[in-house]
Amino acid sequence: MDGNYPGCAAGAFVNGMDNLAIFQSTIGKKMAVVLWFHSWCSPFPSAEADGVVNNGSIPLITWEPWISNSAGTLEAIASGSYESYVTDFMQAAKDWGKPLFLRFAHEMNGNWYPWDGFHNGGAASGPERYKRAWIYIYNVKNRVGANNVYMVWCPNNTNQPGEDWNNPAAYYPGDAYVEWVGMDGYNWGYSSWQNFDSIFRTIYQALTALTSKPLMIGEFASAEQGGGKAAWITDAFSQIKDHYTKIKLFCWFNINKERDWRVDSSSTSAAALKQALQDDYFLDTIEK
Repeated sequence: MDGNYPGCAAGAFVNGMDNLAIFQSTIGKKMAVVLWFHSWCSPFPSAEADGVVNNGSIPLITWEPWISNSAGTLEAIASGSYESYVTDFMQAAKDWGKPLFLRFAHEMNGNWYPWDGFHNGGAASGPERYKRAWIYIYNVKNRVGANNVYMVWCPNNTNQPGEDWNNPAAYYPGDAYVEWVGMDGYNWGYSSWQNFDSIFRTIYQALTALTSKPLMIGEFASAEQGGGKAAWITDAFSQIKDHYTKIKLFCWFNINKERDWRVDSSSTSAAALKQALQDDYFLDTIEK
């Protein structure tokens, strides 16, 4: 799964495996990758991963360290406070034995998670603490020999706070510790309607300058309110094919949450994505 294939693989978060078949039927495409979110201290989700593989897809597990620790979230991880848990998780992933993506502690350049730089020392130490925690996780993966696990480092498309210390490059642990690089971004709609290029241009340029690792969009979607979602979708997938060719995988965030991100929030939006994905550029499998 080195990203060395033509086109861009299709993926999605569908808010539960029970929704996967309906989603695939709606858009007329099998998902190459299925994304979901997994809380820290929960064991490796082998049953969920099996369900994804049975669909002919590859798991993309977002591993979220919701940790309340006096040492701080990142310091607690980097210092080995969760050594037993991390080792057991990676060993279970190895024993499971099939390829998977593991997106650890995403959107670290935001200010809404306990693992982001803002909540772990800010300008003084946030990025460095994040890198130490990441490298610790990666070293455990290597120590147990979980070579089927592909680590995905994934910042947000904007930095919050928007200060110099909080740029994605400051958090990058280095090519030796990363297999794939991701980016998340949304069109929030209402008064802040943005097309795909406005959302991703800056972060895409920054990441392609930072590394030659394969790129993915870890999460993206559009609201309905404030513009035309169907047209937004058509343009987005045209942009990915024609101008964002280093993106080798996308994951649509299909849930009614802060906005109605679901592709079938309207019949026209669903039809637009179904039409876009008929292009052979968008793949229903990843060559391994």
